Amino acid sequence: MDDADATTPLTCGEDAELLQVLGLFDVPAFARRGHDLEYALDRLDRRLEQERAGMLDMVRLRLRQWSAVAAGPDDGRDVFADPVAALYGLTGAEPPIWADQPAPTRRRRAVARDLVASVARFNRRWLQLLDRLNLDTVNRQIDHYNRYYLLEKECVLGSARLAARYFVPRPPLTRDGLLAAHPTLPVPALVGAD
Repeated sequence: MDDADATTPLTCGEDAELLQVLGLFDVPAFARRGHDLEYALDRLDRRLEQERAGMLDMVRLRLRQWSAVAAGPDDGRDVFADPVAALYGLTGAEPPIWADQPAPTRRRRAVARDLVASVARFNRRWLQLLDRLNLDTVNRQIDHYNRYYLLEKECVLGSARLAARYFVPRPPLTRDGLLAAHPTLPVPALVGAD
């Protein structure tokens, strides 16, 4: 290979100029803006998952207690209006180890009441946390992303049509949206409870 071939760009025309511009500078502003927003959203999501997991500890303990007094996932018709087996998956609890024989009804009612109280307490605390959450900073980032991303990308690409390709504006975060992504738990109904 001679020296003339070594200096010849592999691409030609406008693509070569674009690659040269992109190579001379840092990551374009639109890419940084998109990356920063994704990082902020991911960080918020991880924080909520961590908070939620911590708040679910007592519910998981009550589910372990229930599995110690129940003989299987559909057991408990004498205590619960509906099976509570779905709570194991919703809380990320370990798979239950069911008792060989169901405990006496009186004991099962006590454990069931504790489980219902723990789920209701979790729901109350989770809603309070979401109410206290300040979303202003992330929503400001979302607003700036929606406003400036296309403009910054168009400046780099030189084409509004190309810049708009695959762009989807982000809706602002709301308490209800976060609640849909990180829901409360269904509170089991006790048999004979008013």
